[in-house]
Amino acid sequence: MLENIIIRNVAVIDYAEIPFQSGLNILSGETGAGKSIVLEAISLILGSRATTDLIRTECDEASVEGLFDIGSIDWIRPRLEAFGIPCEADELLIRRTIHKSGRHRIWINGTMANLTTLQEVCEGLVDLCGQHEHQSLLKHTTQLELLDRYGGLTAEANSYRETFSSWKTAREELDRLQNEENERQKRADFLDFQIKELRDADLQAGEDEALAQEKTLLQSAESRVQTAEAIRRTLEDEDSGTLEGLRGSMNRMRNLAALDERANPLLEGLERALAEAEEVSLSLNRYLNSSDLDPSRLATVQERLSLIADLRRKYGASVADMIATLEKLELECSGIARTAERLNELQSAVTKLQDQVRTLGGTLSKARLKTAKVFADSVTGELSDLKMGEAIFSIELSPKNEILDWSVQGADLIQYQVRTNRGETARQIGKIASGGELSRLMLAIRRVISDKGGIGVYLFDEVDSGVGGQTAFEVGRKLKSVARFNQVICITHIPQVASFADHHLTVRKMVSGKRTVTHVVPLNSPERKQEIARMLGGPQLTKKSLENAAELLEMALN
Repeated sequence: MLENIIIRNVAVIDYAEIPFQSGLNILSGETGAGKSIVLEAISLILGSRATTDLIRTECDEASVEGLFDIGSIDWIRPRLEAFGIPCEADELLIRRTIHKSGRHRIWINGTMANLTTLQEVCEGLVDLCGQHEHQSLLKHTTQLELLDRYGGLTAEANSYRETFSSWKTAREELDRLQNEENERQKRADFLDFQIKELRDADLQAGEDEALAQEKTLLQSAESRVQTAEAIRRTLEDEDSGTLEGLRGSMNRMRNLAALDERANPLLEGLERALAEAEEVSLSLNRYLNSSDLDPSRLATVQERLSLIADLRRKYGASVADMIATLEKLELECSGIARTAERLNELQSAVTKLQDQVRTLGGTLSKARLKTAKVFADSVTGELSDLKMGEAIFSIELSPKNEILDWSVQGADLIQYQVRTNRGETARQIGKIASGGELSRLMLAIRRVISDKGGIGVYLFDEVDSGVGGQTAFEVGRKLKSVARFNQVICITHIPQVASFADHHLTVRKMVSGKRTVTHVVPLNSPERKQEIARMLGGPQLTKKSLENAAELLEMALN
C-alpha cells in the first residue's frame, strides 16, 4: 500500500505531502489543476524516465519520495534482498531527485540504486490502468499475463519463461558455433601446421644470439688455424723448435749446475719454462682440434640461422618472441578443442531444455485453456453490471504445434474478443471497442483479478473516460469492489465515481504572488460534498447542487 508521497518542485507543485489510505482513494480537481503531476510523481518512484522539464521554474532540483507498506506483499522482501537492499521493517521508502544539470539520484530504503534496479524492484508493485494501458490491453503479451494472473498461473508461466529463455540462449549459441564450424576447422588446420613448424624447430631461449656469436667466430676459422699452426711449428719443430731448444739448453744447464751449484736456480727456471711451453703446445693442439675450427660446423650454424630467419618472418623478431607465439598458438588450439567439447555439451543441453520447454509449455497451454472460459464468463458478468448487458467477452486460444514457433509467453496465440450487441459476431477488441468500452473492459478485468493478490496498488487514471450517468455510477461501484482487496488510487472528473471514495483528495491550483502553485488537499465530509457539487457542474455552488451531491453520496453508501 502507498502510504504517502512527498513532491517537491515538480512542475507547478512547490511542495505537497499527500497521504493515502487503504480502500478507494479519489483524486479530483479542475482540468489543468495538476492531477497529472501527481500521477507523474508516482510514476517517477516506480522507475519512469525523468527529464529536467519536470523541475519547477527557477528551481535547481526536484524530488519525489514515496513510502509503501509492504507487509502484505510477500514477494517484495526477497527481491530487495537479492539487490542487497535492507528491509528491516515492513516499509519500502523510495526517494528520487532530478537536478537541472542532468544528475539524477535514486535511494531505495536509504541505499543508492540505479534506474534499472528501481524498475526491477517496483515491477508489479503498482498496477497502472490509464489511457495508455487501455491500449496495452490490445497486446497479446498483456492478454496472456492477465489470463495467467486470473488462473493463478503466474508461477507456471515464469517457470516456462525461464526455461524457454535458457533454451533459446543455448540454441542461439549452438547455431553460432555450428555456423562457425567450417572457419574454425580451417583455423585449427592452420594452427596445427604452425605449431608443428615451431615444435620441429625445437627453438631454445637465447639460441639466435648464441648462434650469431658462434657464426662470427667460425667465419675467422681459416685465419685462426693458419696462425695457430705457425705457432705450433715454432714450438715443436724437431730441428729449430722452441721446445727442442729449451730441452738442449736444460741439458747443458744441468752440466753447469754439476760444476757450479750457483747455476741450480737457473736450471729450475729452465725446467719451469720447458713445462709451460709443453703445456702451451698441448693446449694449442687441442685448440686446433676444437669444433669452432671445423668448416662443417659453420655450415650447420648458417643453416640453423637461415631457418630462424625464415621463422622470424612468420612468428616474431626473436627466438623468445617465437617461443611466446608457440605458447599462444597452442592456447588457441586448446580453445578450439574446448569449443568442440562445448558443442557436444550444448547439443545435449538444447535437447534436454527443449524437452522441458515442451512439457512446461504443454501443461501451461492446457491450464490456460481451462481457465479462459471461466475468466471470460466472469468478465462478461462484470460488463453487464457496467451497462454493457449485451456484451459477451470471449478468449480465443490457438496453441502452436511447432515448438520452434513458440515464444517466451508460451505456445499459445491469444485474442480477446467481444460481441457488443446481440446478433453481431465477436471480433477482436481493438476493432470493435470504443474508448469508453475499452475503459469499462479494463475495469471489468481488474475487478475479476483483484482478489488474486500480488499487487500492492491499483492506480486508475480516468478509467471512467467516455462514460457518464448510471454507467459512471456502476464504474464507481466496481472501483469500490476492487478496493475491498487492494488499495485503489483513482483520478477522476466524474462525480458519480468520486462519490464512492473512502478517502477523497482534491487538487487545487492558485496564484501566490507571481507564481502559480498547486496543492493537494484531503477533504472532510462537508468539503467532500462541496467538491462533488462542483463536479456536478454549474458556475457556482447552489443549494440544489449541494443537495444533489448529498444524494449522490447517500446512494453510494447503499
